[in-house]
Amino acid sequence: MTTWGEHGPIPDGLECMVMMDDITEEDGNYVEYKCEPSGTWKPALMGKDVVLQLQNTQFKKWTDRVKETDCQAELKRLLTAGPPIWLSDPNALALPEGDTHISTLWFQDENMEVSAMLTGAVTGEEREKLWDDFRKFQIEGAAEEEEAEAQAAAEEGSK
Repeated sequence: MTTWGEHGPIPDGLECMVMMDDITEEDGNYVEYKCEPSGTWKPALMGKDVVLQLQNTQFKKWTDRVKETDCQAELKRLLTAGPPIWLSDPNALALPEGDTHISTLWFQDENMEVSAMLTGAVTGEEREKLWDDFRKFQIEGAAEEEEAEAQAAAEEGSK
């Protein structure tokens, strides 16, 4: 069993939860992720291609959902969590109790550690401004929805 410093070995029988492909040293698709604040490294239960695809799309998917949803409950859930910063998946990238996020990814094929920050994600004041801008969708959307419901009730009552 090969190890790479503090990384590895690849667990026997590891399979990508998304693509159902074997994750092997030969295929070069093994990924580990570092949980924070514990600093624990864990094997990802998805292959490198899937991890990279999620990292490149999760932030945009969140912003698109905020802009496009017509469900105030979904909008409230999205805005309560706020704009995502770090790659996450509750099943294939599960966090141990007490950890809050994934900070770093390690790719076995390149023996390289990289940030787990999502493509397009923002932090600090920029994140707060974005979050405030998106909160306006909830306020505006909620008012429009309440107005439409009131109008529908008034029309129903006049029949």
